[in-house]
Amino acid sequence: MLLPWGMALDSPHGFTWVAEPGCEPKPKCPSTIQGILGQYALSDGNFIANFYEPGGYSSPLFVVVDGNGDVWFTQPSSDAIGEFVPQNQSWYQWHLRKGSSPFDLVFDTRGNLWFTEFGTGAIGFFNPRTHTLVENPTPTPASNPYGITIDPQGIIWFTENATGVDQIGSFPPTLSRAIKITEHAVGALRPHLIATDRAGNIWYSGGFDGQIGEFNPRSGNKTNFVVFRGTCSSPTTCTGTHISGISVDSKGHVWFTDSLSQRVGYLIPATGQVVARTLPTSNAHPYDGLIIDGSDRVWFTEEFGLNLTMWPASIVK
Repeated sequence: MLLPWGMALDSPHGFTWVAEPGCEPKPKCPSTIQGILGQYALSDGNFIANFYEPGGYSSPLFVVVDGNGDVWFTQPSSDAIGEFVPQNQSWYQWHLRKGSSPFDLVFDTRGNLWFTEFGTGAIGFFNPRTHTLVENPTPTPASNPYGITIDPQGIIWFTENATGVDQIGSFPPTLSRAIKITEHAVGALRPHLIATDRAGNIWYSGGFDGQIGEFNPRSGNKTNFVVFRGTCSSPTTCTGTHISGISVDSKGHVWFTDSLSQRVGYLIPATGQVVARTLPTSNAHPYDGLIIDGSDRVWFTEEFGLNLTMWPASIVK
């Protein structure tokens, strides 16, 4: 594997897809690298095939799968959105503004693609049928939008990762492409990825403060839970911890990855209890690749361990 990063499940077709950029983007790779989309069996995690990007493409970072089983991915190093069609192994891409650095991406209920633009502080819109592309700036300039998700009501949520911003944003997707973004201060230090539970509560990883947070859209209340502090010189400055991946299982347990302490675990919101397991590889670096499947199995990538791992939820007690 080439430093695996984001991942997506294609449950109808029985596949797990992994973006392998071959570098650690900050937010871009040091040089343009042709990466890999890895295909694995959803049934047991067994490797199926590697699909190498053609010339003119670069380092796929996050992936999402549409209803046809086509794989869409971001390429921050070349400011582009890509599509791979497994059925005939064809590739397509669309270029964005220079410096946009697209990151995470999600489909809305109408099949339109929305994505964060880390570099230009914008939310992108792409209609796969008409190839219409629109880039919407966030109300806070240079906010570094990072993770993105859709809640049960179809509202899209994203994190703003810039130092000192500490916000998440939301908007109802529109067919007219113009969107009205509302920002919410959450007090988490540089939130990374974002997820929703079945009740519509929004969960986000707190990056470098050892926390994951919950935002209730109905009340506007926010709660931050400490899951691992590492070594802290202040309540908001900690080393040895970096909470990034986040996903919620059917029981409402909120799973997270901690790339610097090599831990994967979950929070029980009702009690605040944290249950986690340290990975055996000393520098596995579980990071932005984390997802829970329909059987509550936990999938995550180990960036420096060069692994895709699948656990039954019961493995962490």
